[in-house]
Amino acid sequence: MYELRYIEETPLNYRKDYGQFFTPPPVARLMVKWILKDNPERVLDPAFGLGVFYDEAIRISLRNQINFVGYEIDKNILEFANHNDESPYLRVINSDYLEVEVEKFDGIICNPPYMRFQKFLKRHDILPKIEEKIGKKLIGYSNISSIFLVKSLKELKVNGNLAYIMPFEFFNTGYGKEIKKSLLESHLLKQIIIFSNEKEIFPDATTTVCVLLCKNDGIKETIKILQIKRNDEIDNISDISKVYQQEIEPSDLPYNKKWTPIIASLFSAQKAPNGFCNLSLYGTVTRGIATGANEFFALAKSTIEKWKLNDNNICKCITKSSQIRKAVFIEHDFNILHNADKPVHCLDVKEQKKQEIRNYIKQGETSGYHERYLTRMRNPWFKIEHRKPAPILFGVFNRGRLKVIRNFTTAINFTCFHSFYPNIFYEQLTNKLFVYLISDIGQEIIKTNKRSYGDSLDKFEPSDLNDSLCPNQSQFEMIDNREVDNVIEIAKTDEKLAIQLSNNLIERIINAQENTAPDGNSGALH
Repeated sequence: MYELRYIEETPLNYRKDYGQFFTPPPVARLMVKWILKDNPERVLDPAFGLGVFYDEAIRISLRNQINFVGYEIDKNILEFANHNDESPYLRVINSDYLEVEVEKFDGIICNPPYMRFQKFLKRHDILPKIEEKIGKKLIGYSNISSIFLVKSLKELKVNGNLAYIMPFEFFNTGYGKEIKKSLLESHLLKQIIIFSNEKEIFPDATTTVCVLLCKNDGIKETIKILQIKRNDEIDNISDISKVYQQEIEPSDLPYNKKWTPIIASLFSAQKAPNGFCNLSLYGTVTRGIATGANEFFALAKSTIEKWKLNDNNICKCITKSSQIRKAVFIEHDFNILHNADKPVHCLDVKEQKKQEIRNYIKQGETSGYHERYLTRMRNPWFKIEHRKPAPILFGVFNRGRLKVIRNFTTAINFTCFHSFYPNIFYEQLTNKLFVYLISDIGQEIIKTNKRSYGDSLDKFEPSDLNDSLCPNQSQFEMIDNREVDNVIEIAKTDEKLAIQLSNNLIERIINAQENTAPDGNSGALH
């Protein structure tokens, strides 16, 4: 196969520079069936790559005479596949799709490149032109795949079909709002395909993906949701528009809301009980401290002693996620890390004129730390944000369970953790919140707001956690403080038992609400 040989012969960094990952043939076949269902005259692939969509179209098409146009910025990949001499009906152009004006097509199919728009060198020239064309303002930090999508939507003929692979996080991000609004207002979006066992179906994907199926017919109808679990399920689908497990009204997918939890709830056995509120009611989740040069700011005991830095100019700090391995973090745990010479302190300059501090700053400048992006934005460059220790910490990247830490130390934290700060009205609920957050029920509900990055890696932004649902104050009153204290004490030595006890306490809340909780969804296949 082209893909395997190309991957073997092409360095990973090169493929990353072009945002390349390849569409498995079964998925390409499924998308092509959607594009060909209305016998299009001309089909466009804005990111042609190795030509998997064209290959599948030729295999499936009854006429075998589709006028297929592809754009591909990477000359090397075009030369590798060498498709241009195969058919008079195929035209592959070595150009950047975002820079060219194209005619309208009655079929558009694409697996766009996956990279942040900031990495695209010509973005300042291209973005205004695309914004003018679509009549909408796009946020500059969009993923480039979303820019491909909005351009293609404007180039789709009336009654034309479009199939696009998109990163699943697109549903939750700020830059996705205007695009989702266009999909809904123009009644373009007809079906969303999600993959529950992604590593089997997309083994090379670096982010969790979905497929959007659109049709420019102006007809308002329910949006179908299909969840595919295995590769072999794809081969049994002949008409994708008739295969789905769920339907959802467009009005139930507000463009200014995150879609991931809404879609995930359709397939989840665990529904958020009535009365639950946003975590932001109780306080705020913020990112950790971004230093711009952790190697300079993170200090171990030996470094402190070497440079004779005194306590007035350092503070306790968790600098790596791996430094905390238990659900409850106490001063004893911190002292173990300190004595093991782990970097669990942070430079916090208060005596800039002190000679020892000046010496350490000078060696940092010799190493060029002051010229990094974040440090050169600060004045002086070695001053960091002032933060208080956060009583609850959240892991940023997680596999499996969301990492939640009850922090009883005076340590602040770098960006390896997000920090939860309760407001003055609800500080007394901090321990109860922690018990909920480590419970299996709490984890399932909160993880509907996650952003998936492939290979079972989940990421939470502070806004994802702030929007997460948790019991309201009256529901928390069903749990006694002594029971909660017992769970926390046990969590210091036996996290599994603590989770079991947390489940019992949270189930008490769930059971009290079950008469008013929404009905479960059977998820039957239509």
